[in-house]
Formats: sequence, structure tokens, C-alpha cells
Amino acid sequence: MVEFALAIPILLLIMVGIFEAGRAIYVYQAISSASREAARLGSGSSDVSGTPPYINCTAIRNRAVQIGRPGNVTAANVLISYDRGPSTSSLGNCPVSASTIALGDRIIVQVTGTFTPGAPMPIFRFPTMTFTTITRRTIVKGVDLSSWVPMLASLEISFEESE
Repeated sequence: MVEFALAIPILLLIMVGIFEAGRAIYVYQAISSASREAARLGSGSSDVSGTPPYINCTAIRNRAVQIGRPGNVTAANVLISYDRGPSTSSLGNCPVSASTIALGDRIIVQVTGTFTPGAPMPIFRFPTMTFTTITRRTIVKGVDLSSWVPMLASLEISFEESE
């Protein structure tokens, strides 16, 4: 009984520490996904709302905030900029004019969020951590994909059993 009384606090600290570390990884993953999905939205070529997606700053920020909710991501924590490729200077921050962006330019989305520990631990205190992720994607602008739709619709795929 005495051994159990000495061992249980240590085991509980280890278990709570594992849970908190898991939550921190979950928050980091959410922030990373927020950056990736916002850049994916901004790199597309659809023009559904009348505004090209690569300059629709509100939609890009909203996507990052929506997906980064576990990391307390706010619109102010989402930075959107553009460049012409690696080792080139920035074309500016969002919003920019559509004429500034050319096919092959990149959108850069930086998302910052925080992890706040939930469980109080008397001996070891998890710190509040700030995570920042950056995603760069090439912008698809002016590429007409309408000729591919009939071709893809007429594809026939068959599977054969092999011995």
C-alpha cells in the first residue's frame, strides 16, 4: 500500500503529461492544416464569387481561422503574401491587384496559433506555446481546364483480376 501511495502521483503526472503532449501535437497539426488549406484555397483558379481566389483575402483568412480553431487562430494571425518563386522578393501582401499576379507566382500563407495547457500540473508546468507554419503554393491563373472535363467524363476504367 505504501508503494502504491508513492508511485501513483508519479504515474498520474506521466499520464497527464502524455495527454498534454498529445494535445500540443493536435494543436500544431491544426495550425499546420490551416496554413495548408488556406494556401490551397488561394492557389486555385475558380472564379465563383467574381473575385479570383488568390486575391480573396477574406475567404483565405476565414478558411485558416475555421481550420485553426483548436490553436486559437484569429484573422489577425494569418499573413498572406505573394512572390515569383524561391529567392525572389515579395510582390506584396494581400490584397494586391489581380494584374500583379501571373501564372506561376506563389501565394504564401503564414498562420500563427497558440497552445494553452489545460491540466494543472504541480511539479512540471507545460508552457503556453506559439506555433507558426508557412505554406507556399503556386497559383494556377489563366489555365483553361474546360477541355479536360469531357475527356475525363468519357474515361472508362476497367479492372481485371490477376492470378
